[in-house]
Amino acid sequence: MNIFSVRIGNKYGPEYEDYLKSKLPTIRFINRAVDPYILQWNKIRAFNEESIEPICVIDCDVSLVGEYMELFEYPIKRGQFLSIPSWWNDTDPKRGYQINGGFYKFYPQDTCYIWEKFNSDPYKWMSYYVKNGTTIGPLNGEQYFVEDSVKERLELILAPGEWVTQWNEDWQFKRYDYMESVYPGDYIYDGELNPEIKLVHHQHQPSREPGNIRLKFLQYQ
Repeated sequence: MNIFSVRIGNKYGPEYEDYLKSKLPTIRFINRAVDPYILQWNKIRAFNEESIEPICVIDCDVSLVGEYMELFEYPIKRGQFLSIPSWWNDTDPKRGYQINGGFYKFYPQDTCYIWEKFNSDPYKWMSYYVKNGTTIGPLNGEQYFVEDSVKERLELILAPGEWVTQWNEDWQFKRYDYMESVYPGDYIYDGELNPEIKLVHHQHQPSREPGNIRLKFLQYQ
């Protein structure tokens, strides 16, 4: 299986790669930015890969837990694009966005047009969603660009919401209670992590011990 992740710059150390390699031995990392792509926007490069098989693109700041390969092996057909739902509503729901950019699965033959769209005016798109108020700057908006572009030609499908969660070690109980209240499954944590969860996206959390992923309320090896 072709799996890619981007780790460019100094925000995330090599321990992130070591961890993901221990979970996904065949994963490949994009470590060098190519003009005009900046930081996470380098994920768009994978949309033009020469592969007849589907590929996955994941963020490097994730933990893979439980039966995580079920997420990577989730079946898709040509013309479909798989992502994970952002059920915690970190974007104004009135804007209609559904996905979290931490996981994509697609056929590159289907997404070349997205690569071409971006490269037609890259600096426009890298600032577009900041300027229109969807997100804050200076370089965010990649997931919104992807979702808008996917919906132009492809069928967007989402993995079960119970399979993913977002987490930040610095959250206070109020935020934790909110996450539990909107989680689509029975619970996130009740003495142990819900076994349905397969991917934990660490929000704004650039440091952790290599090989030992820790959450404020959760602890697992």
